[in-house]
Amino acid sequence: MAAESLILVVNPGSSSRKYALYADGAERASIYFEFVDNKVVGAVTYNGEKYKKDYNDVDLSNVSRYILSLLDEYHIISEGESLKGIGIRVVAPSNRFMKDELVTNESVTALEAVQQKAPLHVTTVLAEIKHLEEYFSGIPLITVSDSAFHSTKPDWALHYGLDVDLAEKAEILRFGYHGVSAGSVTRIMTERQILSPKTIICHLGSGSSITAVANGKSIDNSMGYTPLEGVMMATRTGSIDVSAALAVKRELGLSDDELEEYLNKKSGLSGVSGSSNDIRQLLASEEKGDERAKLALTLFVHRIRQTIAQMAASLGGVDSIVFTATIGERSAIIRSRILDGLGFLGFNYDKQLNEKTFEPAEPVNLAIGGSKPVWVISTDEAAEIASRADAYIKNLK
Repeated sequence: MAAESLILVVNPGSSSRKYALYADGAERASIYFEFVDNKVVGAVTYNGEKYKKDYNDVDLSNVSRYILSLLDEYHIISEGESLKGIGIRVVAPSNRFMKDELVTNESVTALEAVQQKAPLHVTTVLAEIKHLEEYFSGIPLITVSDSAFHSTKPDWALHYGLDVDLAEKAEILRFGYHGVSAGSVTRIMTERQILSPKTIICHLGSGSSITAVANGKSIDNSMGYTPLEGVMMATRTGSIDVSAALAVKRELGLSDDELEEYLNKKSGLSGVSGSSNDIRQLLASEEKGDERAKLALTLFVHRIRQTIAQMAASLGGVDSIVFTATIGERSAIIRSRILDGLGFLGFNYDKQLNEKTFEPAEPVNLAIGGSKPVWVISTDEAAEIASRADAYIKNLK
């Protein structure tokens, strides 16, 4: 029997392209492309099997042209089934893109206008949209906002210390990001009846952010106008004094665009350590006595703890904390270093349970008796994008 709804999920990154096919809300297959040894490598996961293919492309810019042939080659879409829609995650500083939207000529023009404000975060998705429209002509394409979950933030969490008229006219606001992930975690917790009234979600990956969730709604997020603000990340500085950023610009003789790239792609764990942005490599280097690796890890943990305390202030207290995303789900040692400094907020954890918790299929509570809940939850951004795209398409009818 044909599935009622086949949705293709698109989550483009700077160093990879991720796609997934969802049938009636469940993932049927995933497709992943990365650039390795001067060639594009594609990987298809379907029915418990993984298949790899090499391509001669010089970069990842046009790999979406292979999706349909891969779906056909591995018989992923059955006869009689058809793709009902495509959902693509969009990170863009704009009131317009605080909600999901059908891609039209007008919405593409709006994205192009935003591209001038935040080229690093919009350029990739714009190019992907143009390719998807070419290869999947006639299929509804939905931009799924990474900021929509944060549309419930109050004004005090949305504004900078700027003239309000200027901020609203130029849309210079703290939009917040990682909303698809925070929305996924909140939905999982709600379904399992484990969501506390005051919850702090720590999305820790190559990009990291902390979100304050009150009764299932976002009221604050550490990211701001773009995903650069907030905690230190793999290659991003996190929050930095504007004068310090301008000093970097003058010292290195950078243009505005080059400065933005430096702060986003050459800083953070990578910049501080001078060697790597990979937590595992930094931990190994730290063990060998590398002081810069040690400083990078210490800064990373400190800024996360600091921001958790800020989010507790935004909430007026905290009932539970969640670790999610690649580092949050996988790195027991980073979780422990963060939690070792959070006893004052009422969080204490089972060290043995923490050590063996790695990308759990179901939420795991690390808390010991007398502690507030400490959850490790595997986020499912693809499922969230599929669900939101599907809901939007159904409302079109």
